[in-house]
Amino acid sequence: MIKPIEIAARRLRVVLHEPVELADGMGGVARSFAPRATLWARLEPLRGQERTEAQQPEGRQTHRLTIRWRGDVTTAMRFEAAGRLYAINATHDPDGRRRDLVCHVEEMQP
Repeated sequence: MIKPIEIAARRLRVVLHEPVELADGMGGVARSFAPRATLWARLEPLRGQERTEAQQPEGRQTHRLTIRWRGDVTTAMRFEAAGRLYAINATHDPDGRRRDLVCHVEEMQP
């Protein structure tokens, strides 16, 4: 059985952002993000990778971000915490009891 995360372990304040699309007047859309909710979370680093793209070194850091259960979080959304942005790659309910929501996220480069 998976042990639930203690409430005190969620020490990081995060903002969940949802995508917003506005018509750009030329037949397309301009996508931006708007805050949806402010939550407490636990953020654990998983792994880091460094690779070279277009002859420029690029770092990639993945994390596990755990919040209280929400059924409205999708991979189109993102989190912001302490001035950093995190893209959501996947979400799951670890024990199927809708207590926690584990999000596998990747830090976005500005």
